Amino acid sequence: MHYIISTRCQIRPGKMETFLRDVQQWEEDAMEAPEAPEYHALYINRADPSHALIITHFANKEHADAFAATDLLGRFHEKILSCAVDDLDRVGYDLYYAAGSGGPRAVFGEDG
Repeated sequence: MHYIISTRCQIRPGKMETFLRDVQQWEEDAMEAPEAPEYHALYINRADPSHALIITHFANKEHADAFAATDLLGRFHEKILSCAVDDLDRVGYDLYYAAGSGGPRAVFGEDG
């Protein structure tokens, strides 16, 4: 079952350049790891660019746990926290349902 880690934060004034540089450097390290996520995405709010949503997507929870054991995820959250206004809002999610132009692709963990 696909698994994502969602991280939401607000970047402190004057820290956006550092934040973006740290995220990109971490992505390079993370994507070279044997337990790398399937993909990593950074969303910035257009109306208020200090608000960021970060999605790290894994094939399953076990893969996410193996990646977390490398400490890359912990280092990433430390770097983000150094640029953030408050504590991070981190949540993990298991895929319940997905749909695309071809219709449903997964329903509560049944890959299709």
